[in-house]
Amino acid sequence: MTRISIALFNFENGGLRDGHHYLKPLVDAFREVTTPPALILLCEAKQWQANGNQPLHQAAELLADRFATPYVGVLGHDPRGPMPPAILYDPTLLTLRSWYDPADRNAFDDKRNVAHFAVRSSGEHPDSRTEFLAFVAHWDVHCGTRRRQQAALLDRYGDAPLPVIGGGDLNATASGPHLPQRDWTIANYRARRQKGQRMPDGTWVADTDAVDHLVGRWNPHARTRTDGCGFHSVAELAWRADPAAALLPTVNDDVDAGGGLLIDWLLVNSAMLAHVVPHTYRVHVPLCRPYPSDHRLVTADLHFDTLNTPSSP
Repeated sequence: MTRISIALFNFENGGLRDGHHYLKPLVDAFREVTTPPALILLCEAKQWQANGNQPLHQAAELLADRFATPYVGVLGHDPRGPMPPAILYDPTLLTLRSWYDPADRNAFDDKRNVAHFAVRSSGEHPDSRTEFLAFVAHWDVHCGTRRRQQAALLDRYGDAPLPVIGGGDLNATASGPHLPQRDWTIANYRARRQKGQRMPDGTWVADTDAVDHLVGRWNPHARTRTDGCGFHSVAELAWRADPAAALLPTVNDDVDAGGGLLIDWLLVNSAMLAHVVPHTYRVHVPLCRPYPSDHRLVTADLHFDTLNTPSSP
């Protein structure tokens, strides 16, 4: 069995401060991580394309030194500005089979930031290896309508025949009282409009429409999700395996007035469910300040069958 550890992290501004990239906090975020991630999904690689992708390669080198793992990095595409997502992966465990170049004008929007991997240990030959898709996303912070449109670009992967795992700062939570909640009376109007919605009676609740589109809306009577496009939350898979373990916000304390929400999601489709190791899901709460980022690192493991090579006589 080959275990593939996945890490999701929204590294604030990609470490860009005062015109310079400070990447040590990226390494600090992994301080308590013992298993080298095979796949790292990063949401804010701000200006990492500068100077021949130098910040991207520096981030890969720093994490390679941290984990003694030869990471390779690729940059994604963000039409809103120079803050694309990025993926780092371990080429000794994974083979990258496709990834659309950010400058490729012929790429369809629903194929951008979606990587196609093969698990190297799962077959002797390329055509016998287990494949899966991995997407990284960073949804709009300002508008729930735009987030719903971004969810629509991913919904077809929910019932894809290939296993799919995706992660990102989706800037929204899902429905359900078991998820972290926010006191919207404390948040100011702008913050409410960004991640909340006003009900007819004037009260405010979380805007869950975009994430619910992918995972389904919470049914309080059946205590399960209904509808949705076939995705499952890894956080909820872990919670179902151990309901006594509370789900944690994925933003750090004092970031959002009224309390943080779970907005950094790892999602899998039904074809990937059998490969998820639910109890490995973890939101890493920083032990000291200053925080490495305004968001928390999220990790989980997948497992895939390993090719059984006959012993030599």
